[in-house]
Amino acid sequence: MSWDKAWDAIHARREWGKYPKEELVRFVARNYYAAPDRRAVRFLDLGCGFGASTWYLAREGFRVDAIDGAAVVIERLRARLAAEKLEASLATGDIAALPYPRECFDCVIDIACLMCNDAPSTRQILERVYTAMKPGARLFSITATPACTGFGKGERIDEDTYRNVPEGPFAGTGTVRFSSEPRVRNLYSRFGELKIDVSQYSIGGAYTVSNWVIEGAKK
Repeated sequence: MSWDKAWDAIHARREWGKYPKEELVRFVARNYYAAPDRRAVRFLDLGCGFGASTWYLAREGFRVDAIDGAAVVIERLRARLAAEKLEASLATGDIAALPYPRECFDCVIDIACLMCNDAPSTRQILERVYTAMKPGARLFSITATPACTGFGKGERIDEDTYRNVPEGPFAGTGTVRFSSEPRVRNLYSRFGELKIDVSQYSIGGAYTVSNWVIEGAKK
């Protein structure tokens, strides 16, 4: 089981992420805006949270499935989509046991979901993701770097994974993995056409948000 129960309480008291990541918008525009039939392009929003990516993809006319372990965020996303007359297939469930058939997705989106798992668990989840992707399907993933405020703080689980980080963007969010670039390349080595960039900025000078922006394709 990959779902950290801490997120149930977090999502019940906090709400954020109403709009999609700029990096995701650029990725989708570059790879899918020219599709002759956007409804024929099927996305999976992995660990969708409050559903910013799902909302954006649905508005753009793509077919979208979204899954998250917290029922509260799925219900809020369902209400948001209904209010705007948008469609997506939503599921509450554990991403370690994806309820989807083989080779059904054209693209899988991970916005800081996989990073809430240690490396062995992430590798197992990525194997399930790989199985659910069509040949040639693309993966887009955002995950924390060690330059992110909070790395090295809290309860150490392994070389790059911590729990109960006391500061930074992931303070109080349970398990967080801050992987080095070699570690990321190893975790995502199953995927071809691998591209790894970095997105880094500060929040009011108080702390740094630093993420790997990863793209790959099923071989």
